[in-house]
Amino acid sequence: MSAFSEFVRLFLEGRRLEKVASSGFNVPVRKRYRKGWMLRVFVVLCLLGLLLPGLAVAGKYRQAAYITNLYFAERIASDTDSVQPERVFNRLRAGDPEVTAYMVLNLLLDRGEHQLEVDIMDKEGTLFDKLKFDNVLAGEDDWRYAATGQFGGELPEGGIFFRIYDSHDGGAKEVIGTVRLMTAR
Repeated sequence: MSAFSEFVRLFLEGRRLEKVASSGFNVPVRKRYRKGWMLRVFVVLCLLGLLLPGLAVAGKYRQAAYITNLYFAERIASDTDSVQPERVFNRLRAGDPEVTAYMVLNLLLDRGEHQLEVDIMDKEGTLFDKLKFDNVLAGEDDWRYAATGQFGGELPEGGIFFRIYDSHDGGAKEVIGTVRLMTAR
């Protein structure tokens, strides 16, 4: 048992360590404190006050939608069950008005209605395009869904950012991810 854990155990029991002059070691003293019990209670309550809010906030990090995979493709082929990319890439030409690309999002959704949106921004954070998807009705938790959206045109140099939002059952829009795609001339 470490010295600290021994100290805490004795503190909670109302005992204390005293240095014995002859041995130089700390040993527990058998007598109980009569005074100071309110201080111990106060310290324990303060520690609980510090720990409990952290435990209560832990539930806030639960999302209604999670991105399991995201990629960019030149073209896609899809059928009723899947989306197949043709030539996946991680960089686009900037300043070319002929550029088009598809963004494919693979998601896990909680049960309920989801409204997905993607803001496309330049490196300064200026919004220059937006993708809005049809509403999705997930029949159960961990519902798998693939969303595809097309974007393109004259893209700015220095990269573009995609901020992905989900609104679950008509609630507030929450950011579920941010991605950067490189653009260069």
